[in-house]
Amino acid sequence: MPKKSSVKLIPLGGLNEVGKNLILLEKDNQIIIIDCGVNFPDDEMMGIDYIIPDFTYIKNNKKKVKAVIVTHGHEDHIGALPFLYKSINVPIYATKLTLGLIKIKLNGLENFKNIEFNKIDPGSPINIGPFNIDFFRVNHSIPDGVGLIINTDIGTILHTGDFKIDQSPIDGKVTQFSKIVSAGQKGVLAMLCDSTNAEEEGYTLPERDVGKNLKEKFLKADKRIIVATFASHIHRIQQILDVSKELQKKVAISGKSILKSIRISSELGYLKIPDNTIIPITKIDDFPLKKIVILSTGSQGEPLSALNKMALNDHKRVKIMNDDMVVISASPIPGNEKAISNTINMLIEQGADVFYESIAGVHVSGHAAKEEIKMMLSLVKPKYFIPIHGENKHKTQNAKIANSMGIDDKHILLVGNGSIIKMNTNMCRVSKSLNLKTIYIDGIGTGNLGDMVLKDRKLLSRDGIIIAVVGIDEKNKKIVYEPDFIFKGVIYIEDFERKINKCKEVVRKEIKRCFNEDITTLNILEKQVNDKLRKYIYKKIKIRSIVTTKIINT
Repeated sequence: MPKKSSVKLIPLGGLNEVGKNLILLEKDNQIIIIDCGVNFPDDEMMGIDYIIPDFTYIKNNKKKVKAVIVTHGHEDHIGALPFLYKSINVPIYATKLTLGLIKIKLNGLENFKNIEFNKIDPGSPINIGPFNIDFFRVNHSIPDGVGLIINTDIGTILHTGDFKIDQSPIDGKVTQFSKIVSAGQKGVLAMLCDSTNAEEEGYTLPERDVGKNLKEKFLKADKRIIVATFASHIHRIQQILDVSKELQKKVAISGKSILKSIRISSELGYLKIPDNTIIPITKIDDFPLKKIVILSTGSQGEPLSALNKMALNDHKRVKIMNDDMVVISASPIPGNEKAISNTINMLIEQGADVFYESIAGVHVSGHAAKEEIKMMLSLVKPKYFIPIHGENKHKTQNAKIANSMGIDDKHILLVGNGSIIKMNTNMCRVSKSLNLKTIYIDGIGTGNLGDMVLKDRKLLSRDGIIIAVVGIDEKNKKIVYEPDFIFKGVIYIEDFERKINKCKEVVRKEIKRCFNEDITTLNILEKQVNDKLRKYIYKKIKIRSIVTTKIINT
């Protein structure tokens, strides 16, 4: 009988942050990828659009990769697929709605027509090499989410996906407990569990509670209502449409992403649009203010979103009026708190009455709190427990929950991105770790910018840049154009003229010194002058501006 090979589990993202989710499973020289998402930058990451996983290991082992399986359609699970599919082309497996969202995201790729898309049916297992994968439906803040039961010859690995336990979901599709129970009875070697809300006591409130609170707010509104939510939160959008229909209000949509989400989810049957409810944004002035609801992007304070443009008084169609009711129906993604707060403050300054999660109950999470995690653990009864999908503080709390449910500390693995976890029938441990890089997306550019680039951007934003320009005659070793200075974003300098004249003198002296030592190569000369000038400016003028010197040979 052949020896059973171990399974490698390698998280490339999602275990040091809420976002950027990507986990590899490798066995018998075959790899499956679970999810492939982005993470969103915080205020310190100047100019960065988002962060994606480091695909180096995947690229180095691309012949082994057999499939990508996606648990649901949120950006932190599908957002990095366009970057991954520049390097590989393997079948994608996802549920109907998730596939629809993925196709929109990948549509611009050159090899789009060659990608094989496979619809997951939770009632139909699939076989990919040594992995037999069954699926169970879960509740989350987007429809069509699934968890995975991955059967191998060394044991079963259960991946919860992002989940909460909602007994009365908007779409009527409850969690498939029978499959979870069956897996637990047969025996689960390792359970990978969503950690996002592991700090929260009790149970996550059901989505229907938001609908009730929204209705209460809508009834109190004397003028227009503007609601900002995630474009992917189909259940929330459904409730907004339903409440608007019930109260005989018209809904206008503002924001490309939410328009796209409504279109694809309604076409696929996941969103039911009430008759005569949606109107074009251009028609909002044709109805009484009290009859208008504007459904908008911008729940995270995104700079280019519709709500932020309204807050800045820069929206083409919507100008905030006194007593407009603005409802931000979302919770802040970590790192976005300041941007959301700024948007709220600007809206209030313009006269709007703003309601948000912490004061109004207009949002509930899509992630399991402590009691729901305990329920999942009691059904699965795993031998090993691996908290995923969260920062270290979330994973630590999840580990404590597992320990309280009787799982030994030695069987709980608190690991991070890049850890290579080796599993066999009687063992689950970290064997080694990959040295992962931080991969930034900056506009259309991709790469590891490095700490120095971000540091320079912070310096530029805080202290500006000083550019010194001087002309020389390299052959005759003479300065032919006196040093001149350009200041961008530099704060006021006291006794400006005298200090700048001193800076010019520093440049002249350093060039002459270099000439005397036969240093005439331009790039070396520029470096010598720049080093001397930068030190002088910091020491004498006491500012940390970026200093750059350009020497022109005439």
